[in-house]
Amino acid sequence: MKKLIVNADDFGYRSLINKGIIYAHQNGLVKSTSMLVDRDAFDEAVILAKDNPDLGIGLHIDIDKFFIIDHEAGIAKGWINNKIPDFAIIKSDIKRQIDKLLATGIKIDHFDSHHHTHLYPEVINIVIELCKEYNIKAIRFFERFYNDKVFAEKMKQILIDNNIKIPDSFIEGWYYGNVDEVQSVTEIMTHPGYGEIWRETELGPCCDKMLKEYCRRNDIEIIKFSEI
Repeated sequence: MKKLIVNADDFGYRSLINKGIIYAHQNGLVKSTSMLVDRDAFDEAVILAKDNPDLGIGLHIDIDKFFIIDHEAGIAKGWINNKIPDFAIIKSDIKRQIDKLLATGIKIDHFDSHHHTHLYPEVINIVIELCKEYNIKAIRFFERFYNDKVFAEKMKQILIDNNIKIPDSFIEGWYYGNVDEVQSVTEIMTHPGYGEIWRETELGPCCDKMLKEYCRRNDIEIIKFSEI
């Protein structure tokens, strides 16, 4: 049986996003989300997470302040001012975010990040260290982030060698037919929510009853990161 993680990013960002994610969890395919701990709706997200215990929770690491962000592409494009920062400061900031989430009593089942910053080679080594320190067993891996298949495979092997679980493939968002691309374990990243057209557009397929039935008929099991 194929396995699909439909992960909703940005839990805790704003209340309308929280509401969309919870609706997609209760009425659709979302069984996993990742939380921002320093945004306005974090406290509300914690309450909602505890009210929905079957929703897997990851940390959506936010270290954007160290990067140039291409908001149109939704990806980090380089270090701010082209200056590599003190990695001890980055590690300390990520640890603070982890500790803030864990202090609520919520268990973290994976790491990913705002604009994929955790995949920078210098940062991914920090993330591996923190996975071991906090016993986090899985992270998001976006192969095309690297624009070099050989290098991507090298980074993937580093994660495997460190006993960190990753889905076999990653799909950047909903588009027609992409459920047919699901491999043995695949993550689809999505951003359901209310109040923004693009988020409401992504909410639609998350709750599509025909899509849910299609997954059932084609032996595609909806899972969370802890079930890899």
